[in-house]
Amino acid sequence: MARVSKGAGLLLLTAALGHLGCGPWSGTTAPGTAERPFQGERITIAAVGDASLAKIVIPLLGEWQESRRAEAAVNAKAVEPLAARETDVLLFSADRLGDLVDAQALAVLPESVVRPPASKNDDEANAETAPPDPLAFRDVVESYRDEVTRYGEDRMALPLGGSALVLVYRRDAFEREANRQAAKQAGLTLEPPTTWEGLDALARFFHGRDWNGKGHEGAGIALTFQEGAGNDIFLARSAALGLRTDQYSFLFDAETMTPRITLPPFVEAARAFSRLASLGPEGAAEFHTIQAREAFRTGKVALLIDRAERWASWSSPETPIAVGVAALPGSERLYDPDQKTWTTSTPPNRPSYLPHGGGWLAGISAAATGRRRDAAIDFLKYLTSPETSARLLADPTLPMLPVRASQIAQGPPGRLSPGLDARSWSNAVSETLTAARVVPGLRIPQTEDYLTDLGQHRAQASMSTDDPGSVEDALTKAAKAWTERTDKLGLDRQRWHYRRSLNKYPTSPEPPAAKASR
Repeated sequence: MARVSKGAGLLLLTAALGHLGCGPWSGTTAPGTAERPFQGERITIAAVGDASLAKIVIPLLGEWQESRRAEAAVNAKAVEPLAARETDVLLFSADRLGDLVDAQALAVLPESVVRPPASKNDDEANAETAPPDPLAFRDVVESYRDEVTRYGEDRMALPLGGSALVLVYRRDAFEREANRQAAKQAGLTLEPPTTWEGLDALARFFHGRDWNGKGHEGAGIALTFQEGAGNDIFLARSAALGLRTDQYSFLFDAETMTPRITLPPFVEAARAFSRLASLGPEGAAEFHTIQAREAFRTGKVALLIDRAERWASWSSPETPIAVGVAALPGSERLYDPDQKTWTTSTPPNRPSYLPHGGGWLAGISAAATGRRRDAAIDFLKYLTSPETSARLLADPTLPMLPVRASQIAQGPPGRLSPGLDARSWSNAVSETLTAARVVPGLRIPQTEDYLTDLGQHRAQASMSTDDPGSVEDALTKAAKAWTERTDKLGLDRQRWHYRRSLNKYPTSPEPPAAKASR
């Protein structure tokens, strides 16, 4: 068992046997020894990089402890990948997966973890007599089941929750008759657009118009141009322009690790992205997510691009507004990198780009062995089971999307935001997470630093819309920073990680040796 030093912020939560009243055996005879194989076992749990993950798990520990007659200790402080090797259960954002694999902190999960128990008769086809499947893993959408939780051929984790970008719009602006008539005269239809060019046209239409009938001019769209969400929106638009169905590598060349962010799809996406700043409220180019959501919530803009899990920020009980949600648009123009030409895509190319590497995951430490390892896997399955995951998603401390089809269909988890069209939210999230092509965000070692390089240069260009060359210059500088970072970490090792993270390229079981530090 891993030792925890004093002052490590460890919070021990132990269920008093037979007195909690919250477990499956509450008020009944306690199970026999054979039914509680982890009695007396103690596991440790820690979040990598973000202590919020640990906080939302704490209220769920009592039931598991009581039913297993085991103990679970949560580290109240976030840990880094190297320290994570001393913990049994790891909670982390999917964009930290490469860091954890590189640190040899994660164990590969056996496929038996996600398979239902074998029936007494393997030939038995009667569903009524089949053994129960408490994990119900087939209910998890394919993009998380077979993409986000894998690293190459290995399943490294189970999904806690997801993240996705959506278009949020004021339903009153779309439904107001005066707006509909004006849009018709302008050759537009007030419906969620299927292309990014259509979104640009809608933003221009609403900008400077009294679209809510309150006697003052509003703005067209709000979004963040800064790091984080700004990178996500930029990369989502770039993917629509440049990620073909027969292409898997997106941000780098999978053979050479040459950054692709200077190619025409990224340049065009960056230019169009920057132009949207002129269709927002004053100071829109410097907006972070909080300012963008506030502009939408207070009626300053008709359109917003945001993460779907942040639905509670789009309206307020004091001044509720009618909110609709749609999947992000695609592109009818698609770049062919081999021919170096633009082609036409019918229907529009519409891949889904997922922030945070896809969402949030739970895995077990490579150091966990024996009964402690078995207990850690059991806790992992408990945490991601349908019932427990529903309670996890309802905690507003760390908003996450459901990744089970049945839970997505139920609408936003937790208390419904006033004015939000729950059906359109569910449809948009489902369409995004079950798209024909889903692209989890970057998840190689030092992903955060790579994206910081991109965000810093790209955000500066978004505030220089009067200089067309600033976009190409910004992306060139970002690509140079990426190349230098890759060389410093070791080209062969980073290439192994990138190919592994795409789940489509053959790689060796182990990465090349790390580059020796000078």
